[in-house]
Amino acid sequence: MSSMDIRGRASRGMGLISLFLLVLVIAVVYVGGEWFVTQHVKTAVAEIVQQDTRQELEVEAVGMDGWLLSGKRSGDAVVVLPSGDRVPVKFSMIGNPFTGATITVEGEERLKLKLRELFGNFF
Repeated sequence: MSSMDIRGRASRGMGLISLFLLVLVIAVVYVGGEWFVTQHVKTAVAEIVQQDTRQELEVEAVGMDGWLLSGKRSGDAVVVLPSGDRVPVKFSMIGNPFTGATITVEGEERLKLKLRELFGNFF
């Protein structure tokens, strides 16, 4: 075996390792970005629905469609009431938290939470 043959194999191995590391870094950055966006949306939705009620509400989970840097995304958030009931709330987001986002919760979704506060499980 010549020394040239060994160097060729070593450089090919380093190329595969570099490719694997690049893919791994991209995946970690994407997952971290999605986590950041989810936390931002949870906080914003909690603030929006808290404006209409005196109860202490908590957003438990957020599910969104679309890609990380999509211009428009929508989804559902699960709001936990003080009684322990979980109420799904639809929201939409225009933009992204990195460049500026506008998050809205539909009026009827906010009304649903307000009626839950006033009438309990009757509705």
